[in-house]
Amino acid sequence: MLKFPLLGLLAIATGVQAAYPLGTMTCDDIASFASEAMSWRKEGQTREQALAALEKRAYNDPVEKKNLTVIVDLVFGSYGRNWTVESAGNIMRTDCMTGR
Repeated sequence: MLKFPLLGLLAIATGVQAAYPLGTMTCDDIASFASEAMSWRKEGQTREQALAALEKRAYNDPVEKKNLTVIVDLVFGSYGRNWTVESAGNIMRTDCMTGR
């Protein structure tokens, strides 16, 4: 009788720890791109120019383009005003590793 509740708890615990959808990218890849995008901002590029650069990239999985677009939005938005090239990568790596 105790076996069934334990199996249910195992299934719930496994579902909670599901992988963050990154396609073939790693959290380090995400961090590297965030730093790259932040360097674009520091160089004076616009959000539109950064998004145009994304259109030229090849993606192994559609979720990758979506994730990188979100990063561009963060970097070129109000959050990015307070970031450095290094901190943008560190912040996005931490978010990725925690599953956000």
